[in-house]
Amino acid sequence: MFKKIMKYAMLAPLLMAFQCEEDEVESTLVFNKYKASITASSSFSTDDTIWISGKVSSNAFDLAVNDSVFSDNPQSDVFSVYKLIEPTEVSNCKDAIDQFELIIDSGLYSFLPSCENAQITASPELESNNSTYSYRIGLKPLTPGDYVISWQNAAIRNTNRNEAIIEAYPIENHPNQIGFDRCGSTSWRFLNESQREYYFTVE
Repeated sequence: MFKKIMKYAMLAPLLMAFQCEEDEVESTLVFNKYKASITASSSFSTDDTIWISGKVSSNAFDLAVNDSVFSDNPQSDVFSVYKLIEPTEVSNCKDAIDQFELIIDSGLYSFLPSCENAQITASPELESNNSTYSYRIGLKPLTPGDYVISWQNAAIRNTNRNEAIIEAYPIENHPNQIGFDRCGSTSWRFLNESQREYYFTVE
């Protein structure tokens, strides 16, 4: 009997160790959304530069510790640039990064490998206060027309997004929607459900 008790006593720490390992939660970070702002105007000339700024907290929520922690590897911000076109049956704008000269003021950028003319990935820099990451990119227009900048997940700070511009481009088969033609592949968003587009005209 004594031997059995000693055997269980020796196994107990091992069983507890396994239990602790099972209870451990892997560190999973939940990042904040970017807050983006654009030069506030509905109309620009080819001599202007349209500045796009993005900012996000340097902290992320760690599910393992149930608290905010500093993130030294922030997520990038992703947005696309399109030119509004005469509507087809399914789309009313087309990828148009090549209609602008890009000017990088802070941060780094890269393009969507499968369609470099549509999507920009902006990688931010840590600000001197260590509490936020930010980037600033300029678009210098090369061609007149109506355009839209569309974010993947950011919140636009501009209160006026010049939505009246898109009303002149209705899609017959997709009413009240914007249809993005990205290198021949089309996706849609309902205009009254999305706050992630900013429209402007280049004259």
